[in-house]
Order: sequence, then C-alpha cells, then structure tokens
Amino acid sequence: MSADVGAALTNGGESSDQPSSAEGAAPVKVTAEQLGVQQGDEFAGQLEFDIGNLSAWDPSPVDPAAFSGADREATCTETARAIVQSLVNKLFALPSTPIAGGRLAQLPPPTTPLPRQKPLPKPKPLTKWQKFAQKKGIVKKKRSKLEFDETKQEWRRRHGYKKAGDEADIPIVEARPGDKVGEDPFSRMEADKKERVKRNRSSQLDNARAAQAAGALPPTLRLAASLAPSAPAANSKAAGPKRLQKAKRKELRAEIKAASRLSGISTASMGKFDKTLRGEKEGERAPLGKRRKFLPMSAMAGKFLRERADDILDVRKAITKHEAVVREEQRAAKEV
Repeated sequence: MSADVGAALTNGGESSDQPSSAEGAAPVKVTAEQLGVQQGDEFAGQLEFDIGNLSAWDPSPVDPAAFSGADREATCTETARAIVQSLVNKLFALPSTPIAGGRLAQLPPPTTPLPRQKPLPKPKPLTKWQKFAQKKGIVKKKRSKLEFDETKQEWRRRHGYKKAGDEADIPIVEARPGDKVGEDPFSRMEADKKERVKRNRSSQLDNARAAQAAGALPPTLRLAASLAPSAPAANSKAAGPKRLQKAKRKELRAEIKAASRLSGISTASMGKFDKTLRGEKEGERAPLGKRRKFLPMSAMAGKFLRERADDILDVRKAITKHEAVVREEQRAAKEV
C-alpha cells in the first residue's frame, strides 16, 4: 500500500481527520479504489510478526518444489510481496494520530532480541569503598560544590584552591586539652595533611593492583602498581623499591619498556630533542604510524594549476571569441 494512502485514509478506509483544502468543507470519504491504489492479497500461510523490528516471517518448513524450477524468481517475489503486504496491513491497524504530513503510529516494543556486533564491555573493578558501600547499602548523594566558610563569612569551594575552612587561612588555632606543651599547631596540621595524602596514595595503589588483574590499566600505572609494596615494614630493607624492582625486573620487562617509551614521547617535542638513554636504540621513541605531511598553500595551488591547466577557463579569451561570433552573426544578418 502506498505511503500517500496513509495521509488520506484512516484504518479501514475511513475519511481522514485532516481538514480539506477548502475551508469549512465537510470531510470526504475516499477509498483506495478511488485513489487508484490496488491492495494485494495477504500471505496465505501462518506468519509471525515483530512490529517493533518491522519484520515478519513464515515459521513453516520451506517447500523445495515450489521454489525450484524456472519460475523460482517469480515465486520468491510473490511470496515476499504477500508477506510485506501482511506486515503493512498490521502497521495500518495500529492506533494513529493525525499530524501535518499524514498520520503517526507508535510502534510497539520489539519482541525479537537481536545479537550484538561486539561483546559487552567488561565492567570496571570496584574499589574498596565501592565494595563497602554496596555491602552497607550506602547511596552516594550529590553535594553542592560550594560550602559556607564560617571564618570568612562567604561561600567557597568545598575542595581545592581557596576552599572553605582552609587550614592555611586560619590565623589563630584554639588549644585542645590533648595538645602537647610547646607543639606548633600549624606544623601538626601540615604533618597530618601529608599523612592523609600518603594514605590516599596507598589506597590508590591498592585499587590499581586490584584493577591490574582485570587488565584495565595502561602500562605506566600497571608498572607503578606492580612495583609498589603491599605492606612494607618500618625497619625492613628488603621492602625498598630498588630491591623489589630488581626482583621483578624480568617479569615486568614489557611494562618497563612500554612505560619508558610513553615517558620518552611525552615531552613537547615528543622526545626528538631529548637526551637518549644508555642502551636506547635509534628511532625507538618515534611515534607509531606515519605522520601526514601537508604541503603549504602556495605549493598546493601550484600543483592544482599544473594538474588542471586544461580545465581552467581563460575569461578574456572566451569573451573575445564570443564577441567575434556575435559580429559574424550580425554581418550575416545584414547581408541577407
């Protein structure tokens, strides 16, 4: 059935809800026969429809005798036409609403699951806090980025530069009962901050080691996670980074090489003007793949003119030739 019929007909061939071209005129009932549209026969077999995916198929076994021989192309064409006609009739039977260009029908949800082209992405490994939050049922709430600073009496950032309650902006620190006599409170706050940063760094490395097993880390972070000791003792010399690096040097050879290459090309010149390391081969820091070199605009224009010299129109020569043709026509007209 043609798409134009949808703009003129409703379900069952009734008149359209759209107003006619003449204002105030009553709607006219138009049939498909009056429009010259011939509706074909539907498929005779039992079809299964998935309107959401705009598909229909015959689940019955295929008759080999019907689709063999000289007229198999005509049989396939007629079968496909009948199935499409049945699908279109299902579409026109859906509830629809009138719009400017015709009628609009909402398709139902698809019922046939279609396979993906690529596998599902692997979920990222959870951190310790995320696992703890899932276990305790803690839901993250979105907080405002600003916080009111009682000391400055103004709204400030919650974190970062000029944050609210910044310890560096406190001129006077109140003494607490547990403070030691003669201890500098500002030095104590600075030491506490360094300790918090150290603990945060240790937690980040633990999370990196957990993500390393899933292969979700770049070479630089994978190397840092492998070389970081899990629980170094306070008086243990064997837990130092040099001993640990020597012990794992062979098994981390690929990570060390990849991290060295990434750090070598991470400068402004991509390692071109940097000093080479001992044992480094020439061209080892070269970026992967070939870099495109673009010609300057003048060279590109010259190349274009050389290649398209025959296609470029000489305007002055064309005007002169046109004027000569006009003069010849005028002279011929006078002689006649």
